[in-house]
Amino acid sequence: MHKILEFQAVVLAAGRGSRLPDVGGTFSKCLLPIGPYPLLWYSLNMLEKVGFQETMVLVLDDDKSSILSALEKCPLKIKYELIVIPSEEDWGTANSLKHISSRVTTDLVVVSGDLISNINLNDVLNLYRKHDAVLASLFFNNGPEEWIELPGLKTKAKPDRDLVCLDKETERLCCLASASDFEENVTLPRLLLKKFNTLSMYSRLLDAHVYIMKHWVVNYLVDMDKFTSIKGELIPHLVKKQLSKPKNALEKKGMSEKNMDINKDIFDYALGNGYEKQIREMSAYNDHKLGNKGVYSGDILRCYAHIPDKNTFGMRINTLSAFYLSNNKILSKWEEITGLPLNEKIHPNSEVKTKQIDENTTVGEKSILSEKTSIKCTFIGSNCTIENKVRLTNCILMNNVTIKEGCVLQDCILYTGATVDTNCALHYCIVGPHHVVPPTTKGNHQLLAETTDNMITLG
Repeated sequence: MHKILEFQAVVLAAGRGSRLPDVGGTFSKCLLPIGPYPLLWYSLNMLEKVGFQETMVLVLDDDKSSILSALEKCPLKIKYELIVIPSEEDWGTANSLKHISSRVTTDLVVVSGDLISNINLNDVLNLYRKHDAVLASLFFNNGPEEWIELPGLKTKAKPDRDLVCLDKETERLCCLASASDFEENVTLPRLLLKKFNTLSMYSRLLDAHVYIMKHWVVNYLVDMDKFTSIKGELIPHLVKKQLSKPKNALEKKGMSEKNMDINKDIFDYALGNGYEKQIREMSAYNDHKLGNKGVYSGDILRCYAHIPDKNTFGMRINTLSAFYLSNNKILSKWEEITGLPLNEKIHPNSEVKTKQIDENTTVGEKSILSEKTSIKCTFIGSNCTIENKVRLTNCILMNNVTIKEGCVLQDCILYTGATVDTNCALHYCIVGPHHVVPPTTKGNHQLLAETTDNMITLG
Protein backbone atom coordinates (compact mmCIF):
# COMPACT_ATOMS: atom_id res chain seq x y z
CA MET A 1 0.00 0.00 0.00
CA HIS A 2 1.35 3.42 -0.99
CA LYS A 3 1.97 5.72 1.97
CA ILE A 4 0.41 9.16 1.65
CA LEU A 5 2.82 11.81 2.91
CA GLU A 6 1.84 14.93 0.93
CA PHE A 7 -1.37 15.55 2.88
CA GLN A 8 -2.30 15.86 6.52
CA ALA A 9 -5.63 14.40 7.57
CA VAL A 10 -8.06 15.65 10.18
CA VAL A 11 -11.28 13.94 11.29
CA LEU A 12 -14.01 16.16 12.72
CA ALA A 13 -15.64 14.21 15.54
CA ALA A 14 -16.85 16.84 17.98
CA GLY A 15 -20.47 16.87 16.80
CA ARG A 16 -23.30 16.44 19.27
CA GLY A 17 -25.79 15.03 16.76
CA SER A 18 -28.24 17.94 16.58
CA ARG A 19 -30.20 16.15 13.84
CA LEU A 20 -30.68 13.09 16.01
CA PRO A 21 -33.24 14.37 18.54
CA ASP A 22 -34.95 11.01 18.87
CA VAL A 23 -31.59 9.50 19.73
CA GLY A 24 -31.48 11.87 22.63
CA GLY A 25 -30.37 15.42 23.18
CA THR A 26 -26.64 16.13 23.33
CA PHE A 27 -24.18 13.29 22.99
CA SER A 28 -21.00 12.28 21.20
CA LYS A 29 -22.36 11.12 17.87
CA CYS A 30 -19.05 9.50 16.88
CA LEU A 31 -19.59 6.78 19.53
CA LEU A 32 -22.87 5.52 18.09
CA PRO A 33 -22.55 1.75 17.51
CA ILE A 34 -22.58 0.74 13.85
CA GLY A 35 -22.28 -3.02 13.78
CA PRO A 36 -19.46 -4.14 16.08
CA TYR A 37 -17.57 -0.81 16.19
CA PRO A 38 -18.25 2.86 16.99
CA LEU A 39 -19.07 5.21 14.13
CA LEU A 40 -15.73 7.07 14.31
CA TRP A 41 -13.80 3.88 13.53
CA TYR A 42 -15.15 3.78 9.97
CA SER A 43 -13.67 7.18 9.02
CA LEU A 44 -10.30 6.21 10.50
CA ASN A 45 -10.38 2.87 8.70
CA MET A 46 -11.14 4.65 5.40
CA LEU A 47 -8.05 6.86 5.80
CA GLU A 48 -5.93 3.88 6.79
CA LYS A 49 -7.00 1.88 3.72
CA VAL A 50 -5.85 4.58 1.32
CA GLY A 51 -2.40 4.92 2.92
CA PHE A 52 -2.56 7.56 5.63
CA GLN A 53 -0.18 6.80 8.47
CA GLU A 54 -1.55 9.26 10.99
CA THR A 55 -4.40 11.70 11.53
CA MET A 56 -5.63 14.34 13.91
CA VAL A 57 -9.08 13.78 15.43
CA LEU A 58 -10.95 16.75 16.85
CA VAL A 59 -13.15 15.79 19.82
CA LEU A 60 -14.88 17.54 22.68
CA ASP A 61 -12.92 17.69 25.91
CA ASP A 62 -15.66 15.86 27.81
CA ASP A 63 -15.60 12.95 25.35
CA LYS A 64 -11.86 12.32 25.04
CA SER A 65 -11.56 9.52 27.60
CA SER A 66 -14.61 7.59 26.36
CA ILE A 67 -13.47 7.89 22.73
CA LEU A 68 -9.96 6.68 23.61
CA SER A 69 -11.43 3.74 25.49
CA ALA A 70 -13.70 2.81 22.56
CA LEU A 71 -10.98 3.05 19.88
CA GLU A 72 -8.51 0.96 21.89
CA LYS A 73 -10.79 -2.03 21.34
CA CYS A 74 -10.92 -1.52 17.55
CA PRO A 75 -8.52 -2.87 14.90
CA LEU A 76 -6.51 0.19 13.76
CA LYS A 77 -2.97 0.69 12.51
CA ILE A 78 -3.27 4.38 11.71
CA LYS A 79 -1.92 6.62 14.46
CA TYR A 80 -4.53 9.03 15.73
CA GLU A 81 -4.07 12.00 18.02
CA LEU A 82 -7.17 13.24 19.81
CA ILE A 83 -7.12 17.04 19.94
CA VAL A 84 -9.70 18.48 22.31
CA ILE A 85 -11.82 21.55 21.86
CA PRO A 86 -13.61 23.13 24.82
CA SER A 87 -16.90 21.38 25.55
CA GLU A 88 -18.47 24.57 26.83
CA GLU A 89 -17.82 26.44 23.57
CA ASP A 90 -20.40 26.37 20.78
CA TRP A 91 -17.86 26.07 18.00
CA GLY A 92 -18.62 25.44 14.36
CA THR A 93 -16.45 23.24 12.16
CA ALA A 94 -14.48 26.23 10.83
CA ASN A 95 -13.68 27.29 14.39
CA SER A 96 -12.38 23.79 15.06
CA LEU A 97 -10.14 23.98 12.00
CA LYS A 98 -8.76 27.33 13.14
CA HIS A 99 -7.98 25.69 16.48
CA ILE A 100 -5.40 23.40 14.80
CA SER A 101 -4.16 25.89 12.19
CA SER A 102 -0.67 26.10 13.73
CA ARG A 103 -0.28 22.34 13.23
CA VAL A 104 -1.24 22.36 9.54
CA THR A 105 1.91 22.37 7.41
CA THR A 106 0.72 20.74 4.16
CA ASP A 107 -2.43 20.53 2.08
CA LEU A 108 -5.26 19.14 4.16
CA VAL A 109 -7.79 16.32 3.93
CA VAL A 110 -10.83 17.01 6.10
CA VAL A 111 -13.13 14.06 6.82
CA SER A 112 -16.35 13.99 8.80
CA GLY A 113 -16.37 11.54 11.70
CA ASP A 114 -19.87 10.34 10.78
CA LEU A 115 -19.06 8.95 7.30
CA ILE A 116 -19.33 5.29 6.28
CA SER A 117 -18.33 4.46 2.71
CA ASN A 118 -16.46 2.04 0.50
CA ILE A 119 -15.09 4.94 -1.59
CA ASN A 120 -11.46 4.82 -2.61
CA LEU A 121 -10.29 8.27 -1.51
CA ASN A 122 -7.59 8.17 -4.17
CA ASP A 123 -10.32 9.08 -6.68
CA VAL A 124 -10.84 12.40 -4.90
CA LEU A 125 -7.15 12.96 -4.17
CA ASN A 126 -6.22 12.39 -7.80
CA LEU A 127 -8.88 14.85 -9.01
CA TYR A 128 -7.34 17.43 -6.70
CA ARG A 129 -3.80 16.62 -7.86
CA LYS A 130 -4.65 16.57 -11.55
CA HIS A 131 -5.99 20.12 -11.61
CA ASP A 132 -3.88 21.66 -8.85
CA ALA A 133 -7.22 22.58 -7.28
CA VAL A 134 -7.91 24.83 -4.34
CA LEU A 135 -10.67 22.41 -3.29
CA ALA A 136 -11.91 18.92 -4.15
CA SER A 137 -15.04 17.55 -2.51
CA LEU A 138 -17.05 14.33 -2.55
CA PHE A 139 -20.75 13.80 -3.18
CA PHE A 140 -22.73 10.57 -3.41
CA ASN A 141 -25.51 10.10 -5.94
CA ASN A 142 -27.43 7.33 -4.22
CA GLY A 143 -30.74 7.98 -5.93
CA PRO A 144 -34.01 8.35 -3.98
CA GLU A 145 -33.67 7.95 -0.23
CA GLU A 146 -34.69 4.55 1.03
CA TRP A 147 -37.89 4.54 3.01
CA ILE A 148 -37.64 2.68 6.27
CA GLU A 149 -40.02 2.50 9.19
CA LEU A 150 -38.20 3.97 12.17
CA PRO A 151 -38.42 3.27 15.88
CA GLY A 152 -39.78 5.99 18.13
CA LEU A 153 -42.34 8.71 17.56
CA LYS A 154 -43.39 9.31 13.98
CA THR A 155 -42.15 12.55 12.46
CA LYS A 156 -42.62 14.45 9.22
CA ALA A 157 -39.28 16.24 9.32
CA LYS A 158 -37.76 16.80 5.88
CA PRO A 159 -34.00 16.57 5.31
CA ASP A 160 -32.01 19.62 4.27
CA ARG A 161 -31.02 19.62 0.62
CA ASP A 162 -28.19 21.24 -1.29
CA LEU A 163 -28.27 22.65 -4.79
CA VAL A 164 -25.06 21.51 -6.47
CA CYS A 165 -24.10 22.77 -9.90
CA LEU A 166 -21.34 20.88 -11.75
CA ASP A 167 -19.78 21.09 -15.17
CA LYS A 168 -19.81 17.43 -16.22
CA GLU A 169 -17.03 17.84 -18.77
CA THR A 170 -14.48 19.22 -16.31
CA GLU A 171 -15.91 18.14 -12.90
CA ARG A 172 -15.75 21.77 -11.80
CA LEU A 173 -17.95 22.58 -8.81
CA CYS A 174 -19.57 25.75 -10.11
CA CYS A 175 -22.22 26.55 -7.53
CA LEU A 176 -23.15 25.27 -4.07
CA ALA A 177 -26.06 26.53 -1.99
CA SER A 178 -28.75 25.33 0.37
CA ALA A 179 -32.10 24.67 -1.32
CA SER A 180 -33.76 26.58 1.52
CA ASP A 181 -32.10 29.76 0.22
CA PHE A 182 -34.40 29.71 -2.81
CA GLU A 183 -38.18 30.03 -2.78
CA GLU A 184 -39.13 29.13 -6.36
CA ASN A 185 -36.58 30.09 -8.98
CA VAL A 186 -32.85 29.42 -8.98
CA THR A 187 -30.74 32.12 -10.64
CA LEU A 188 -27.23 31.35 -11.88
CA PRO A 189 -24.64 33.98 -12.78
CA ARG A 190 -24.49 34.56 -16.53
CA LEU A 191 -20.72 34.14 -16.40
CA LEU A 192 -21.18 30.47 -15.46
CA LEU A 193 -23.21 29.82 -18.58
CA LYS A 194 -20.54 31.47 -20.70
CA LYS A 195 -17.69 29.51 -19.15
CA PHE A 196 -19.17 26.02 -19.05
CA ASN A 197 -21.05 24.10 -21.73
CA THR A 198 -22.31 21.12 -19.75
CA LEU A 199 -23.76 22.45 -16.50
CA SER A 200 -25.88 20.07 -14.46
CA MET A 201 -27.90 20.97 -11.37
CA TYR A 202 -28.44 18.39 -8.60
CA SER A 203 -30.72 18.62 -5.60
CA ARG A 204 -30.47 15.09 -4.17
CA LEU A 205 -26.75 14.53 -3.79
CA LEU A 206 -25.37 13.56 -0.41
CA ASP A 207 -22.49 15.77 0.68
CA ALA A 208 -19.91 13.40 2.19
CA HIS A 209 -18.22 16.28 4.06
CA VAL A 210 -14.86 15.18 2.63
CA TYR A 211 -12.76 18.13 1.54
CA ILE A 212 -9.21 18.30 0.18
CA MET A 213 -7.93 21.89 0.36
CA LYS A 214 -4.80 23.94 -0.07
CA HIS A 215 -2.71 24.75 2.97
CA TRP A 216 -3.22 28.46 2.36
CA VAL A 217 -7.00 28.06 2.75
CA VAL A 218 -6.45 27.40 6.46
CA ASN A 219 -4.33 30.57 6.72
CA TYR A 220 -7.05 32.51 4.92
CA LEU A 221 -9.66 31.05 7.26
CA VAL A 222 -7.71 32.25 10.30
CA ASP A 223 -6.92 35.74 9.01
CA MET A 224 -10.42 36.52 7.73
CA ASP A 225 -12.00 35.33 10.99
CA LYS A 226 -15.52 35.46 9.56
CA PHE A 227 -16.40 31.82 8.97
CA THR A 228 -17.87 29.45 11.57
CA SER A 229 -18.88 26.52 9.32
CA ILE A 230 -16.81 24.71 6.70
CA LYS A 231 -19.77 23.30 4.79
CA GLY A 232 -22.20 26.19 5.21
CA GLU A 233 -19.85 29.15 4.78
CA LEU A 234 -16.24 28.44 3.78
CA ILE A 235 -16.88 25.99 0.90
CA PRO A 236 -19.64 28.10 -0.77
CA HIS A 237 -17.33 31.13 -0.43
CA LEU A 238 -14.47 29.35 -2.21
CA VAL A 239 -16.80 28.13 -4.95
CA LYS A 240 -18.21 31.62 -5.50
CA LYS A 241 -14.77 33.24 -5.59
CA GLN A 242 -13.87 31.16 -8.67
CA LEU A 243 -15.72 33.75 -10.74
CA SER A 244 -13.63 36.63 -9.38
CA LYS A 245 -10.33 38.07 -10.54
CA PRO A 246 -7.51 39.58 -8.45
CA LYS A 247 -7.67 43.31 -7.77
CA ASN A 248 -5.18 45.54 -9.55
CA ALA A 249 -2.74 47.80 -7.72
CA LEU A 250 -5.04 50.84 -7.86
CA GLU A 251 -7.93 48.91 -6.32
CA LYS A 252 -5.81 47.57 -3.49
CA LYS A 253 -5.25 50.44 -1.14
CA GLY A 254 -6.04 51.32 2.44
CA MET A 255 -4.64 50.25 5.75
CA SER A 256 -6.32 49.51 9.06
CA GLU A 257 -5.42 51.20 12.36
CA LYS A 258 -3.15 48.24 13.10
CA ASN A 259 -1.35 48.79 9.77
CA MET A 260 -2.99 45.73 8.23
CA ASP A 261 -3.97 45.73 4.58
CA ILE A 262 -7.76 45.88 4.74
CA ASN A 263 -8.04 45.15 1.01
CA LYS A 264 -6.07 41.93 1.16
CA ASP A 265 -8.22 39.30 -0.51
CA ILE A 266 -8.21 35.58 -1.21
CA PHE A 267 -5.97 35.91 -4.28
CA ASP A 268 -3.15 37.25 -2.13
CA TYR A 269 -3.14 33.83 -0.45
CA ALA A 270 -3.66 31.82 -3.66
CA LEU A 271 -0.87 33.31 -5.77
CA GLY A 272 2.01 30.87 -6.04
CA ASN A 273 5.34 31.04 -7.77
CA GLY A 274 3.82 31.30 -11.23
CA TYR A 275 5.49 28.19 -12.63
CA GLU A 276 2.16 26.36 -12.85
CA LYS A 277 0.76 29.05 -15.14
CA GLN A 278 3.84 28.99 -17.37
CA ILE A 279 3.70 25.20 -17.62
CA ARG A 280 0.02 25.31 -18.63
CA GLU A 281 0.76 27.91 -21.30
CA MET A 282 3.54 25.73 -22.74
CA SER A 283 1.48 22.54 -22.56
CA ALA A 284 -1.09 21.21 -25.02
CA TYR A 285 -3.32 20.24 -22.11
CA ASN A 286 -6.79 21.72 -21.91
CA ASP A 287 -9.59 20.82 -19.55
CA HIS A 288 -12.20 21.62 -22.23
CA LYS A 289 -12.45 19.19 -25.13
CA LEU A 290 -12.90 21.91 -27.76
CA GLY A 291 -10.01 23.92 -26.39
CA ASN A 292 -11.48 27.26 -27.43
CA LYS A 293 -11.55 28.91 -23.99
CA GLY A 294 -8.04 28.39 -22.75
CA VAL A 295 -7.12 26.04 -19.97
CA TYR A 296 -9.31 26.53 -16.85
CA SER A 297 -10.72 29.68 -18.49
CA GLY A 298 -7.84 31.49 -16.83
CA ASP A 299 -9.25 30.86 -13.33
CA ILE A 300 -6.79 31.05 -10.45
CA LEU A 301 -9.20 29.39 -8.00
CA ARG A 302 -10.59 26.04 -9.08
CA CYS A 303 -13.01 23.88 -7.09
CA TYR A 304 -13.97 20.33 -8.08
CA ALA A 305 -16.40 17.65 -7.01
CA HIS A 306 -16.16 13.91 -7.46
CA ILE A 307 -19.38 11.93 -7.82
CA PRO A 308 -18.72 8.16 -7.89
CA ASP A 309 -21.09 5.76 -9.62
CA LYS A 310 -24.33 4.78 -7.92
CA ASN A 311 -22.94 1.40 -6.84
CA THR A 312 -20.62 3.18 -4.39
CA PHE A 313 -21.86 2.90 -0.83
CA GLY A 314 -21.91 6.16 1.11
CA MET A 315 -23.84 7.25 4.18
CA ARG A 316 -23.50 9.99 6.74
CA ILE A 317 -24.91 8.97 10.09
CA ASN A 318 -26.49 12.29 10.99
CA THR A 319 -30.16 11.27 11.25
CA LEU A 320 -32.07 8.53 13.02
CA SER A 321 -32.97 6.93 9.68
CA ALA A 322 -29.29 6.84 8.60
CA PHE A 323 -28.26 5.35 11.96
CA TYR A 324 -30.90 2.66 11.78
CA LEU A 325 -30.44 1.89 8.07
CA SER A 326 -26.64 1.68 8.38
CA ASN A 327 -26.97 -1.02 11.03
CA ASN A 328 -29.33 -2.92 8.75
CA LYS A 329 -26.78 -2.86 5.93
CA ILE A 330 -23.36 -2.97 7.57
CA LEU A 331 -22.80 -6.73 7.87
CA SER A 332 -23.88 -7.50 4.30
CA LYS A 333 -21.36 -4.95 2.99
CA TRP A 334 -18.71 -5.42 5.67
CA GLU A 335 -15.65 -6.46 3.61
CA GLU A 336 -16.61 -4.10 0.79
CA ILE A 337 -16.66 -1.14 3.20
CA THR A 338 -13.86 -1.99 5.62
CA GLY A 339 -11.56 -4.22 3.57
CA LEU A 340 -11.37 -6.53 6.58
CA PRO A 341 -12.87 -9.93 7.41
CA LEU A 342 -15.29 -9.96 10.33
CA ASN A 343 -13.99 -12.99 12.15
CA GLU A 344 -15.56 -12.40 15.54
CA LYS A 345 -19.24 -11.55 15.37
CA ILE A 346 -19.53 -13.00 18.86
CA HIS A 347 -16.90 -11.71 21.29
CA PRO A 348 -14.87 -14.57 22.80
CA ASN A 349 -15.47 -13.21 26.31
CA SER A 350 -19.26 -13.30 25.92
CA GLU A 351 -21.41 -16.21 27.03
CA VAL A 352 -23.84 -17.27 24.32
CA LYS A 353 -25.86 -20.33 25.29
CA THR A 354 -28.56 -20.11 22.64
CA LYS A 355 -28.30 -21.83 19.27
CA GLN A 356 -31.06 -19.67 17.82
CA ILE A 357 -28.81 -16.80 16.80
CA ASP A 358 -28.36 -15.91 13.13
CA GLU A 359 -25.26 -14.78 11.22
CA ASN A 360 -26.51 -11.17 11.05
CA THR A 361 -26.14 -10.70 14.80
CA THR A 362 -23.10 -9.43 16.72
CA VAL A 363 -22.45 -9.74 20.45
CA GLY A 364 -20.08 -7.55 22.47
CA GLU A 365 -17.75 -8.63 25.26
CA LYS A 366 -18.99 -9.97 28.61
CA SER A 367 -22.59 -10.22 27.43
CA ILE A 368 -24.75 -13.18 28.48
CA LEU A 369 -27.41 -14.70 26.23
CA SER A 370 -29.52 -17.37 27.87
CA GLU A 371 -30.25 -20.73 26.30
CA LYS A 372 -33.91 -20.27 25.40
CA THR A 373 -33.64 -17.10 23.33
CA SER A 374 -34.09 -16.24 19.64
CA ILE A 375 -31.85 -13.48 18.25
CA LYS A 376 -32.09 -12.27 14.63
CA CYS A 377 -30.40 -9.30 12.91
CA THR A 378 -29.54 -7.68 16.24
CA PHE A 379 -26.51 -5.78 17.51
CA ILE A 380 -25.78 -6.41 21.18
CA GLY A 381 -23.23 -4.28 23.03
CA SER A 382 -21.01 -5.13 26.00
CA ASN A 383 -22.18 -6.33 29.41
CA CYS A 384 -25.72 -7.06 28.26
CA THR A 385 -27.95 -9.75 29.77
CA ILE A 386 -30.65 -11.51 27.75
CA GLU A 387 -32.77 -13.86 29.85
CA ASN A 388 -34.80 -16.93 28.82
CA LYS A 389 -37.75 -16.87 26.42
CA VAL A 390 -36.69 -13.58 24.84
CA ARG A 391 -37.06 -12.86 21.11
CA LEU A 392 -35.10 -10.02 19.52
CA THR A 393 -35.47 -9.07 15.84
CA ASN A 394 -33.78 -6.09 14.11
CA CYS A 395 -32.80 -4.46 17.40
CA ILE A 396 -29.85 -2.34 18.55
CA LEU A 397 -28.75 -2.81 22.17
CA MET A 398 -26.02 -0.57 23.53
CA ASN A 399 -23.94 -1.43 26.59
CA ASN A 400 -25.26 -2.72 29.93
CA VAL A 401 -28.77 -3.47 28.67
CA THR A 402 -30.93 -6.07 30.42
CA ILE A 403 -33.86 -7.85 28.74
CA LYS A 404 -35.78 -9.96 31.23
CA GLU A 405 -37.67 -13.20 30.70
CA GLY A 406 -40.51 -13.48 28.22
CA CYS A 407 -39.95 -10.24 26.28
CA VAL A 408 -40.50 -9.83 22.54
CA LEU A 409 -38.75 -6.87 20.89
CA GLN A 410 -38.78 -6.00 17.21
CA ASP A 411 -37.12 -3.01 15.50
CA CYS A 412 -36.18 -1.32 18.78
CA ILE A 413 -33.23 0.77 19.98
CA LEU A 414 -32.17 0.44 23.62
CA TYR A 415 -29.60 2.76 25.12
CA THR A 416 -26.95 2.24 27.76
CA GLY A 417 -28.22 0.79 31.02
CA ALA A 418 -31.81 0.29 29.84
CA THR A 419 -33.85 -2.51 31.40
CA VAL A 420 -36.94 -4.15 29.91
CA ASP A 421 -38.82 -6.03 32.62
CA THR A 422 -40.61 -9.36 32.16
CA ASN A 423 -43.15 -10.18 29.44
CA CYS A 424 -42.97 -6.88 27.55
CA ALA A 425 -43.87 -6.61 23.85
CA LEU A 426 -42.23 -3.65 22.11
CA HIS A 427 -42.34 -2.82 18.42
CA TYR A 428 -40.49 0.16 16.87
CA CYS A 429 -39.73 1.63 20.28
CA ILE A 430 -36.79 3.64 21.64
CA VAL A 431 -35.80 3.02 25.27
CA GLY A 432 -33.68 5.74 26.82
CA PRO A 433 -30.57 5.18 28.96
CA HIS A 434 -31.09 3.67 32.41
CA HIS A 435 -34.85 3.66 31.86
CA VAL A 436 -36.78 0.70 33.28
CA VAL A 437 -39.72 -0.49 31.23
CA PRO A 438 -42.35 -1.93 33.63
CA PRO A 439 -43.45 -5.59 33.33
CA THR A 440 -46.02 -6.54 30.65
CA THR A 441 -45.66 -3.18 28.86
CA LYS A 442 -46.91 -3.20 25.28
CA GLY A 443 -45.62 -0.45 23.03
CA ASN A 444 -45.62 0.53 19.37
CA HIS A 445 -43.69 3.54 18.03
CA GLN A 446 -43.07 4.92 21.51
CA LEU A 447 -40.23 6.81 23.13
CA LEU A 448 -39.72 5.32 26.58
CA ALA A 449 -37.33 7.51 28.57
CA GLU A 450 -36.96 9.54 31.74
CA THR A 451 -36.40 12.70 29.73
CA THR A 452 -35.46 13.73 26.21
CA ASP A 453 -32.73 16.09 27.51
CA ASN A 454 -29.21 14.67 27.49
CA MET A 455 -30.84 11.34 26.89
CA ILE A 456 -27.95 9.25 25.69
CA THR A 457 -24.95 7.95 27.56
CA LEU A 458 -22.45 5.75 25.78
CA GLY A 459 -20.14 3.72 27.98
